Amino acid sequence: MDKKTTVNLILLFLVLVCVIYIAVALILPILFDFIWNDTLRTLLPNAEYFFRFITEFGGTLIYFSLIFTIYWGINKSLAKKLLFVYMASNFVNYYGKSIINRTRPPESNWILISASHLSTPSGHAQSSSVVWGYLALKNRNILLWIVSLVIIILVGLSRMYLGVHWFGDILIGWLFGIIILSFVLIFEEPINNFVSTHNSTYIYLGLAILGLIVMILSETFLNIEYNLGGPGGQLIGLGLGLAIEEKYINFDANANYDTTWKVVIRILLGIILFAVVYLVIYLIIDTDVYWMNAILNIVTLLVAIVIWPSIFKKLNW
Repeated sequence: MDKKTTVNLILLFLVLVCVIYIAVALILPILFDFIWNDTLRTLLPNAEYFFRFITEFGGTLIYFSLIFTIYWGINKSLAKKLLFVYMASNFVNYYGKSIINRTRPPESNWILISASHLSTPSGHAQSSSVVWGYLALKNRNILLWIVSLVIIILVGLSRMYLGVHWFGDILIGWLFGIIILSFVLIFEEPINNFVSTHNSTYIYLGLAILGLIVMILSETFLNIEYNLGGPGGQLIGLGLGLAIEEKYINFDANANYDTTWKVVIRILLGIILFAVVYLVIYLIIDTDVYWMNAILNIVTLLVAIVIWPSIFKKLNW
């Protein structure tokens, strides 16, 4: 048995262990008792503003700012993979919450924040473990590993402290993240080999079409409390954006890397542009309507993947 097969078997065993832990956690009422939240608040009194700040590290804008910082100026290939991993996690979280169908703690327990939709698994806990975990796995840097672990733990604790998640939600979110990363490690190489031997433009367009079909079918036939416009729109925008960028722009993330100020401007202005577009559209549309939510994500991703790179490439930034 070669090394790769051994590693994959270990990862599959890890997935099985996580699935068992999730199943056990779901039937333990103690994990969904607010006593854990109260205990955390008692141990860390007056920390609500700190955790309100920390919880944003598990939010959409922070993830996209991080990923597009990498995409525009550090490692374009890594950022593209991270985008797909993050969006796959969003789909898993959507259907996971729908299947488990557990409500959040009572709104009277929430502090400095509001939340919607279902509770288990915690999207913040799952996404932070997937995004920061993937970055740590791809960089053999002990400092990045420590920072990633601290962020993953603190983001999870912030959701408990602010009262919008049960302790069980956080644990299950982390376990879902481990499962997703395990499958990524198993299938990443075969997927890379497939993409390298086929027309990637068609693959990206196929993913965009897949996102559209899955989103429409889910909204039409599944009676779920919240909509799939976010993950669906993200996959559509990502697929369309990468297809267009690869064919017509194909920028080099390392261009002008010897001119630091150009790279810094490229990243800072890009983040500002992305955030402004996202927030303006978010404020003028109703994201509770799935197709509007999808438009929000499609447009903002096209701005980040296509429009801004075409601008800074022409300006030679």
